[in-house]
Amino acid sequence: MFKKKKRTHTRKISPKLGIMGLLGFMGFLGFIPDIYDLKDILPVPTFFIFFAFFGFFGFYYEGKMSDTLIDERFESNAYRASAIGNRISLCIIIIVAIFSMSIFQIMDPYTMSSILIATIGFSFGLSIFLQQFLLYRFENED
Repeated sequence: MFKKKKRTHTRKISPKLGIMGLLGFMGFLGFIPDIYDLKDILPVPTFFIFFAFFGFFGFYYEGKMSDTLIDERFESNAYRASAIGNRISLCIIIIVAIFSMSIFQIMDPYTMSSILIATIGFSFGLSIFLQQFLLYRFENED
């Protein structure tokens, strides 16, 4: 019924929005229950998920590529950058999970869940940032 209009250019944003990536440092608020022994009052520190805001640093590279023509080359570079960014993030999550259980032998469920939440949040932000960064690099390599 309704056809979705295909975009021909990337959106126009300011590279200054990359400053919002500094919000990722709010993830360190998750250490407050550990420092002040509030583990009984506060559940697993979900503040660690704020590490995902490090992905906002990708706005810098997206802003540098504002109003770029979306052609087949751009789309293939976007898929390639997405695959590489997601693969790196998944490897980080797997490595941290294996090392924290086997090498460091962390058996405390509170600590283990905090480590995994922080790792997943950070990896999510890293994936978002890497996708934009790698796309910028792939498009601008000569």
